[in-house]
Order: sequence, then C-alpha cells, then structure tokens
Amino acid sequence: PFLLFRVHPQAFVISLMVSITASSAGGLLVLRQVFALTPAAAMSPPTPPDFSRSLRFGAALRSWLDQPSRMVIRNLWRQPVRALASVAGLSLGLALSAAILSMLAAFDTLLDDNFGVINRSQMGLTFVEAQGPAALYELQQLPGVLKVEPFRVVAAQLHNGRHQYRGAITALSAAPELFRAMDSAYRPIALRDDGLVVSRSLAEELNLKPGDLVRAEIREGRRPTLQLPVVAIADSMMGSPVYLSLEALGRAMKEPDRISGVWLAIDTARQDALYQRLQDLPAVAGVSLSADSRAAFAKVMDSGAGAMRYVMAAIAAIITFGIVYNSARTALAERMHDLASLRVLGLTRSETGFVLLGELALLVLLALPLGAAAGYYLVRLVSIAFSTDLYRVPGTFVPESFGVAVCAMLLAALVSGWLVKRDLDRVDLVAALKVRE
Repeated sequence: PFLLFRVHPQAFVISLMVSITASSAGGLLVLRQVFALTPAAAMSPPTPPDFSRSLRFGAALRSWLDQPSRMVIRNLWRQPVRALASVAGLSLGLALSAAILSMLAAFDTLLDDNFGVINRSQMGLTFVEAQGPAALYELQQLPGVLKVEPFRVVAAQLHNGRHQYRGAITALSAAPELFRAMDSAYRPIALRDDGLVVSRSLAEELNLKPGDLVRAEIREGRRPTLQLPVVAIADSMMGSPVYLSLEALGRAMKEPDRISGVWLAIDTARQDALYQRLQDLPAVAGVSLSADSRAAFAKVMDSGAGAMRYVMAAIAAIITFGIVYNSARTALAERMHDLASLRVLGLTRSETGFVLLGELALLVLLALPLGAAAGYYLVRLVSIAFSTDLYRVPGTFVPESFGVAVCAMLLAALVSGWLVKRDLDRVDLVAALKVRE
C-alpha cells in the first residue's frame, strides 16, 4: 500500500491569511492605544502604578509570604487579562507538545497492534483466482506449514442511496486466530452469517445503521450485484473494513468454499525454502512475509502525511520555547525601571530576579493543568486528521507524553529564566533609572 501526499495551494493561502490577520489585529490594537493618547500625555513619563487598591494580604499570608513573593502576586493581580493570556498561550503550547508526542506513541502502537494483535501470522498468500478446498488441503501438506487459515477479499462498490464507497468486502473464517477482526477495545469482532459488519467510520460516510440494505457491486468474477443487510457497526482498529463470514460470502456469490488467499503459521527454520516453493506455484499471485509487511507499513506511516508528525513535533517544541522566552523578555522590558529601582532600594540581585522570574514560574505552574486538559482533546482531533482509509490512528492521550511535554516546558522556562536573569544582572542601574522628560 502507499499514500499520495499532495500539497494543496489553498493550505498555504489559508495559513498566510491567518498569520497576516493575527499580526495585523495585534498591530491595530497597539496603534489604537497610541492614537488615543494626546500629545501632552504621550510626551510625559508614564504614571507610576497605583498599588493602593491592589490585593491585600491577611496576617497569616503576610507571615507565610515574604515581600518579593507578595510583589509577584500583586503584579499578576493588577494585570489579570495579560496573565490569563500568558497562561492560555503556555497551556496551548504544552497541549500541542503533549498531543504530538502522544501521536508519535500512537503510531508505534498502531504498528504493534496490526502486526501483533490483528495479524499474528508469519506469512500471507494470495491466489491469482479464487480457489476451492483442494488448494487449502495442498497447502496444509507442505513442509514447514503449521496452520492454514483461509480468507476471501472481493473488490466491491458499495452504495446506500446517493452515498457510495469503492473498497472491498473481507470474509474470514468463523473463529480466526492468525488474522482477527478487532475493535478499538481489543475485542474480537463477531462475524455474522446474516449480514455485514461495517466499521463505524465507513458507516458514517455511507450513512448506514443496522438494518439498512447495502447494494454491493462486486468487481470480480461474474460481477454480481448483491443486496446485503448491515447487522452491526464496529469500531475497527484498521481503516474502514467491511466484514462478512466466509460461508455467507460464498453463499451470496453462489461460489461456496472459494477462497482468495490464506494466512500461514510456519516453522521459521523452513521459511526460506517454503517461501521459494510457494513463489513457484502457478496459482499463487503473491507471497508476503509479515516482517516485510511490517517494514513496508512503517515506511508508509513515515512518509507523506505520517512524516508531518515529526515536523509538528519540532514546531511544537519551538512554539513552547518561544512562548516562554517571549513572556520572560516582555516582562523584563516592561519592568526594567521598576527592577532597577528595587536594586537601588536595597534588594539583592537574587531578590530582584525572583520578582521577575517568580511571575514566569507561577504562570507556568498555572498552565500545566490547563495544558493537560487541552492536550487530552487535541490528541483526538489530531488522530482524526492523521487517520485514513488505510489505517486508523488511535486517539489515546499517553500520560508519559504529557510528562515529557511538561519536562520540555520546565526546561524551556529554566533556560529562558537563565537568559533573562543574565541580562538583568548586566543592567546599568544609572541608565535604567533615567527618565526621558
């Protein structure tokens, strides 16, 4: 299988327009505040902040919080909108990092599920044309074959009113062991003799529900048109399959006991000889090894849309660091005069740095639970975007991924704090305290 990765021009246009709109909106808000000032007010030094109506602390809090800590809390309380905006930005950056890291783990889980839970065979074989029971018996007698499990896949055009889907009907034996139909909860999907079991994603696409009749135009053999009832909807782990029991499909197509391929459990010591012998059989269209299929499937996921998860992970890391560092630099630029005044009043470099970086630390701590909640829902949206008809990416939020994202944000906060603290320690107090008249 393969995926075609196409870059659509409208994606670039939409991204460019969103970026221009966001930056223009921010610039217009600043210009609006500038134009609202009178010339006299614009040329005057800024009015010192009024802390008379700020947050008051009781005796218990005063004994527990030192003066720099109270200054940190008061400054955040005075600017709630800015604080909330910073927390929102930090939490969204954390959510994006956690969601993308969860998706990286989800792709690995998807690979393990398909070649450990669903497909437990060592070899798969398909025939040029559908074969009868004799072919199954002959394969069972070959040296190295431990177990044979038949299946049949027929290409079909499925119709439900104006909705249609070009795919296939997969028919398995009554109790398959080598290749099993599984739902998202790792439970075997019970195949029915009286109708189709349709995956939920395909049922939504065709607007199907149990009891509906599907017109299936078979695209091989005599090309019959079948009217098949939908008896169940299942949350499949793999793509958008349509399942039917092997006996029921043969009966519907009037071709009983016909199979299009088999799954094999083999003696790995005889794998090479068996593989070569099967390749030489004229009725065999192809032989696949599960190990090779796993490698090919991993290549599919690592190319095209699947490769974008690595790009998004890098973008998430850059965004997270950028938000943290920008918050710290903005706070330093806005409060340079106040921080220099604190130094002159007797506060040490460490105490002055705590006043600045304490705000950043508090904002980061407030963003952690919000980022976890946002990441939980974001991973579901990203899984839907990455899922295709070939595979369904599980939208499971991985706690370990959130832990890594939290560590990355804390590391970004530490690095940003160190860079800002270094610049603060190098500040010329005389130059910082000068006020332009």
